[in-house]
Amino acid sequence: MDEQKTQTSAQPEHIPLLLIARELWRKLGLILMFAATVAACGYIAATLLYRPVYQTQTTFVVSVRNGSTVYANLNTASSMAETLSTFFEGDVMRKCITNDIGAASGTIKAKQIPETNLLTMTVSAPTQRDAHRITQSVLRSYNEQANKLLGDVALDVLCRPAVPVAPANSSGAVRIAKLSGLAGLLAAALYLAVRVYLRDTVKCEADVEQKLDARLLATVRHEKKQKTLRNRKTSILITNATTGFAFVETFKRLRTRVDYLMRRAQGRTILVTSLLEDEGKSTVAVNLALAMARRHKNVLLIDLDMKKPALYKLLDCQQEEFFPLETYLRGDAPVKKLVREDTRRGIYTILSRKGVGDTAQLLDSARLHDLLTQMHTRMDVIIIDTPPMSAGGDAECIADLADAAILVVRQDQAPVRALNDCIDVLRRSDAEVLGCVFNNAYVASVSDRQSYGYGYGYGYGYGYGVQTEEKP
Repeated sequence: MDEQKTQTSAQPEHIPLLLIARELWRKLGLILMFAATVAACGYIAATLLYRPVYQTQTTFVVSVRNGSTVYANLNTASSMAETLSTFFEGDVMRKCITNDIGAASGTIKAKQIPETNLLTMTVSAPTQRDAHRITQSVLRSYNEQANKLLGDVALDVLCRPAVPVAPANSSGAVRIAKLSGLAGLLAAALYLAVRVYLRDTVKCEADVEQKLDARLLATVRHEKKQKTLRNRKTSILITNATTGFAFVETFKRLRTRVDYLMRRAQGRTILVTSLLEDEGKSTVAVNLALAMARRHKNVLLIDLDMKKPALYKLLDCQQEEFFPLETYLRGDAPVKKLVREDTRRGIYTILSRKGVGDTAQLLDSARLHDLLTQMHTRMDVIIIDTPPMSAGGDAECIADLADAAILVVRQDQAPVRALNDCIDVLRRSDAEVLGCVFNNAYVASVSDRQSYGYGYGYGYGYGYGVQTEEKP
């Protein structure tokens, strides 16, 4: 077994793209919530870090004082553009501004308008007041300073500035929020995708053969629950007319293989368990019993998951009166009151109704041993639904009373190491581990689509003895 797993582990693993896409779709709300949170944080950060800048703009006409031509003025403006920019931005002008209005933070930039003798001066400051005060100070002192430094060049105001009413720059908070939200969306999706890929779980049928120390009995594809006229979801049973054909055929093939293995083991009692909750073990147990009832005369289904019984709900017995198993194990009631015949489905049932706390004491009682001994002689097949292995030692205790065990493994749910430990625990009991049922399986990758036909390795009677006729 170890050699086989070593050989198969060397094969390249397929990236479960469809499984990843399904996980992302299932957690889309969480991804969007995370993206919205990141977007909000980006918006708040951009707003807090935003520093508004107010600007005033003044247009000057550059001319020569000796009444030269327009061409001379244009030529003078072009040749002195850099000098004038230095003049407005230099220390002399800043010193004049400081002496005039005191300390004020801001910058002054000057630029010539191409092909003209016009010069624009832009004053930038963090407040409206500073921008306006600096501009007015420049306008009061520029002529005097220009005469000293620029000689015959005259600067005349063509367009006077106005008090700025709004910042010249934008905070960009909305844009940053959008980019942050997109980054958060991609980061969350990437994190979940990598997590699904690296998660050491059973993602496809090949993983059962390669990673688990047990044979694959059947793969149960995902079956959607149907709703009744009262908008109530029905149980997924092979006896329901709304259940899909592929689902029904899967349990027929599972029954055929389990029949063969049980005849080889010469046993009648089958334990159905799982490692974790919500892996579908109760659904598998019920449908396996219903499939067995079409071939065997007396099939008994026992609900020994007394902490969280579910079979009475799956069989739609909530409104019916029946004698619960926990009451029998505590009292002296006869067995005939306990066993309930479901004539509509053709099986016998022993059900539990309410969860109990002292399950260990009840499961270790002599009454349970006597009950299973009596049923072993009266029934052709006994299927026991047990608590999950992770819920305590109940399933381990029940395994000593069964002839065989089936482990239900839900796709991408339980860690592989824990599943193999669970299989080892079952093997140490008196029950023979028949194998695993890969449950609630979706297509994991594109390459898996080609293996979705019927009967691949699980056909009727292929290597499992002679096929017998089903009861109508």
